[in-house]
Amino acid sequence: MNLNNSNQSSTLSMSSIPPSSFPNVSVYMSQSSLHDSIHTDPNSPEVLKQNVQVALDHVARIQSLARNCLHGIQSAYQAGHDPAHTTAELAALMQTLRTLAEFLRQTGVGAYPMPPASESQSASSVPPTEQQLVDTTAREVQVLYERLKRIQESNAVAVNLLGATDTISRAR
Repeated sequence: MNLNNSNQSSTLSMSSIPPSSFPNVSVYMSQSSLHDSIHTDPNSPEVLKQNVQVALDHVARIQSLARNCLHGIQSAYQAGHDPAHTTAELAALMQTLRTLAEFLRQTGVGAYPMPPASESQSASSVPPTEQQLVDTTAREVQVLYERLKRIQESNAVAVNLLGATDTISRAR
């Protein structure tokens, strides 16, 4: 048994694998970045930044396709409008959404809380601290708790009123 042959076959270089073997990888990374990512930590901040940038690029593409679809739907009954073009745009939108969802699942980027960036915020704005997130979550939970408590109290009043009218009608 030759151990060198088994070691050599297990260290197949990524450049010798045809890109068609991994169709989804070509969407997310170029072949050179795929080769580089083998040597980097998948949990590093640099990889996260790259993945977030790819996700943002997907979102920009989705926004563009959605606008095109909306325009196509709004002008559906105008003369000279080609419904096949709108259908193709809609199919591309659905595929891009599926691709983004799969990318977010595979990279884990979709698990991170990402508040929507308002146009007034600059790219260098500081994200909220963990304590700020905890405080915000606690306030939101308190508001929801108070709303549920009011609903339950209102329901109790309604039950008492219905019960009182039912008792009066039985007494007659």
